[in-house]
Amino acid sequence: MIFDRIENLAMYTFSNDHLNEAIKHILSKPLTESYTGNSFQKNINQFSTTHVNEKKFEAHKKFIDIHIVIEGKEYIECVNIGSLINMTEYDEEHDILFGDTNSTSKFSGSLEEGYALICFPQDAHLVGAHIDSVQEIKKVVFKVSI
Repeated sequence: MIFDRIENLAMYTFSNDHLNEAIKHILSKPLTESYTGNSFQKNINQFSTTHVNEKKFEAHKKFIDIHIVIEGKEYIECVNIGSLINMTEYDEEHDILFGDTNSTSKFSGSLEEGYALICFPQDAHLVGAHIDSVQEIKKVVFKVSI
């Protein structure tokens, strides 16, 4: 998992060329336009957050997720996938599984404009949440091929 300011993403180099291509795209293209290519897909989402107690962690095997909030602020948590309990079966078609955790070894905080959250397959992540009050969110999620 990487949580950093968008402008700092240029400091990272990855062995995954698709991830390097997605980072280059983030730094040079408008975030608000959808994109689908061979290396990654870029989806624009608008939604209202859900209380953290009603959310599940999600994890993926085929893709790296890059979450960037364009408007609003969402509460997030990340935990190692090995800490998940009550997991669903992996859905290969949609590349997703869900679960809960009782681990205290996790990252939690707010994802807001100007920051990026990169989640690798070992990083189960709970996103789109709030603790106190509902937030209206506009965000982009990059789905980067492994």
